[in-house]
Amino acid sequence: MFCAISGEPPVTPVISKKSGLVYEQRLILKYIQENGKDPITGDTLTEDDLIEIKANPKTVAPRPPSHSSIPSLLSTLQNEIDASVLETFTLKKAYDSVRQELAHALYANDSANRVIARLLWERDEARTALASLRDSMGQNGATGRDAEMTDANNASTSEIRGMPGSYIATIDETSATLSSTRKAKMKRKPEGYTQASSVSQFAQLESVPSLHTTRSPGVTALDVSLDGDLLLTGGKDKQVQVYRRSTGKTIATLKGHSDAINKVLFVRSLVGVEFGNISENGEVPEWAVSASADHSVHVWKADGNEKNAYSLAHSITSFKKAITGLAVHPSGLYFAAASEDGTIGFFDVSSGERLLQIEASHQYTSLDIHPDGTLLAAGTSSGSVVIYDVKTGQESASFSSESSTSVSSLNFSENGYLLASATSSMVEIWDLRKLSKSGTIAVEAADAKGNPLPITVQFDPSAQFLAVVGSDVRIYANKTWQLLWSSNDAHSAPITDCKWSWDKGALFTSSLDRSVRSFAPQQS
Repeated sequence: MFCAISGEPPVTPVISKKSGLVYEQRLILKYIQENGKDPITGDTLTEDDLIEIKANPKTVAPRPPSHSSIPSLLSTLQNEIDASVLETFTLKKAYDSVRQELAHALYANDSANRVIARLLWERDEARTALASLRDSMGQNGATGRDAEMTDANNASTSEIRGMPGSYIATIDETSATLSSTRKAKMKRKPEGYTQASSVSQFAQLESVPSLHTTRSPGVTALDVSLDGDLLLTGGKDKQVQVYRRSTGKTIATLKGHSDAINKVLFVRSLVGVEFGNISENGEVPEWAVSASADHSVHVWKADGNEKNAYSLAHSITSFKKAITGLAVHPSGLYFAAASEDGTIGFFDVSSGERLLQIEASHQYTSLDIHPDGTLLAAGTSSGSVVIYDVKTGQESASFSSESSTSVSSLNFSENGYLLASATSSMVEIWDLRKLSKSGTIAVEAADAKGNPLPITVQFDPSAQFLAVVGSDVRIYANKTWQLLWSSNDAHSAPITDCKWSWDKGALFTSSLDRSVRSFAPQQS
């Protein structure tokens, strides 16, 4: 037997009627006199609740010694030890109780902070919506219920680091030049460019197989040069490749990322460029950018050597999560990148300097820049699309999708009127003139196991067609959103990206089957 207080064998053992615990008689009596309860269970306890345990043989206690004797000193020391044991036991119980209360208080404080933060965010959102409603009612009734305008002076839900003034003039000049020539350019119907009447005759013209390595197979990102001769691809193998179609050779394999490539783009100016009239003559674009799941963006510069067309110029590592969106400004001088960490950066291509940063409560999943270069659209994991002013970083408008799944792809039409957004179950087209939805296309993409696949959308340079890829390839007519052509056997694995060429209006697609394929009207 052991005392429940001291942990030692008791000299005079007693047992509690209520708890059944064994105590040293002198210790438990002292504790009852001071506290009136059981030291272990905390229940009310009196001397009558204690039963002495009859031990056999029982040693007869000696006569009480005088205070001057050695036995008296020993007895005094024993009493002090007993008091220390009782005090230590009480302190341990109090310590455990305080720890539990402190933990509860910390959890309660954390929960309160979260609730306060959410309420503040909802309050700011309500204020923004109210301001939007007042503005829209004051202007006209054309604004759709799908769009929400935001007061430029209210940035309570995001932190903006504005762009230096020296770069704003270039953006304004590019916008003025492109917008002044766009209407005339869109009316052109150049000979040899894909027309609406010929889309039904689309067929596969070329297949570029065995791109990237077999260790981590799959082409995850694609871009095409304006003349359609160069393919820029990113893969699950963490590499970026440049392939020349005219020679059938890979002219560059760019290494440096430590995770799969999510986006790749050639950097080129669209000022003075007209679809159907391209004169690149196979020249390698001066710059290319790649974004990866390793949280970084790499900027590659052409060095004029056909055997090693590009070398690393800058590596941007300021993001904390995967880069999910990448877009090039039409001036060819800047590019933007969006990350799952809730930040968007706007960078100078030649220096790698960050000119603008937007930090918001969203988790960004896609990105595109308006053809005029003044607006930036970002898709989020909640299904909403947010449009920002490139020069100030302020939110200009937002669209709420019918789907609550993440926006996997965004693309502005070249005429600047429309924005297409894709989720796992639908494609929605937004009219930027009316800030309302222009159309909805039901599209569901799934792999062989039935798992949903991300959908990619891309307007062609003439703004006549919208390509939609996922598990198959589809081309829809602008305005009517009628299906013009589709192919269910374009690839043997999920399709990851698509791009139109500016010279002939051919459609290029990439896939996890390690191939890039091109589609165009079949010549009779």
